[in-house]
Amino acid sequence: MMDLDPLKTFHHVAQLKSFTKAAQKLYLTQPAVSQQIQRLEHSLRVSLFDRSKKQIELTPQGEILFSYTRKLFHLFDDIEVAFEDFNNLESGHISIGASSLIGTYYLPDMLEIFHDQYPNVTFNVRIGNSEKVAKWVMEHDVDLGLSARIMGKKDIIQYQLLNEPYRAVASPRSCWAKLGRALTAQEFSEASIVTREKGARSQNKLDEWLDEQGLTAYKGGFTVDSMQLAKNMAISGLGVVTLPELATIKDVKNGLLVNIDVENFHVNTGYYLIYRTDSNLSPAALKFLMLLKEHRRDFMAIL
Repeated sequence: MMDLDPLKTFHHVAQLKSFTKAAQKLYLTQPAVSQQIQRLEHSLRVSLFDRSKKQIELTPQGEILFSYTRKLFHLFDDIEVAFEDFNNLESGHISIGASSLIGTYYLPDMLEIFHDQYPNVTFNVRIGNSEKVAKWVMEHDVDLGLSARIMGKKDIIQYQLLNEPYRAVASPRSCWAKLGRALTAQEFSEASIVTREKGARSQNKLDEWLDEQGLTAYKGGFTVDSMQLAKNMAISGLGVVTLPELATIKDVKNGLLVNIDVENFHVNTGYYLIYRTDSNLSPAALKFLMLLKEHRRDFMAIL
């Protein structure tokens, strides 16, 4: 492989048309500059400078090499500028697509952390179901997606951020909270459960678990099409709701809800960072992606 230092020395000599000035620019002695040029000429088996004239000039072979070193060191300058922009991040814009739960309960905390560090970066956030989020990412409508995993999608990376346990929760005033013991699966199925609409991820998880317990039906007092509404109804004492812990942890901490233990209730779901394999992410989007990965394990500790 060609040594970069002699190329850099040659580039400065060719640019400044002086061995002395190049030596000063590179903080080298003039003999050191001459030795590097000679080593490069020996390596390429050509003469790069015409030294017979008062002012040194490039030979035809030197002109060819100079055309390459101009491109090479211009690229180096671009790299330095890119990483200076990346590290300083004085401006930028990031578009994000997120599913309801992760967009509502996870994303704001991450935006706050990022905004504290880079206040001049702007965001556009779109909320949709997981299929829509994946579609937005694949069609370049957003830089990054945050949602449940979508199977069978090519050309996208799905990086797990959270593995959330589901919790059964209810008002601390409810009869289920006052029972003082875990509910059996049968008792849970007979409780007034606030359910989601058919096809909602949390509802599918509940139905799958009940089926595993040999229970094909349950009371299901209310059916709603909003996670927040289901939670608010539980807070009001209208029933038990099963939701990812991320959606309930602050309400439990504030005393609005309590966890209801249910025997053998072990249900989890994953949430993922999604981006295209061929994405040329901006410095701002790349920084935010790194932040999400950095906080993947310790997010629950900051709630």
